[in-house]
Amino acid sequence: MPDFRLRRNGWATVGLGFSVAFAVFVFVYFSYAGTPLRGALVGLLVLLAGGWEYRRKLQDTVVAESYEAEAEAQQRKNRQ
Repeated sequence: MPDFRLRRNGWATVGLGFSVAFAVFVFVYFSYAGTPLRGALVGLLVLLAGGWEYRRKLQDTVVAESYEAEAEAQQRKNRQ
């Protein structure tokens, strides 16, 4: 069971990594275009969205695990 949780968190971490890489790309692109302030603002927006999504995915994992634990406890209770 822990392997599945680590795999899910791993994908959330990969998604966060893509967000960071894209934010850096956006900043560099706009900096070369001559508007580094715009690049910084758009890059910050991308970073905030990526962080928000990362937190949401981790929270979804915790909620799913709590529902699963409750279901297993209910099954054990019904067997007795």
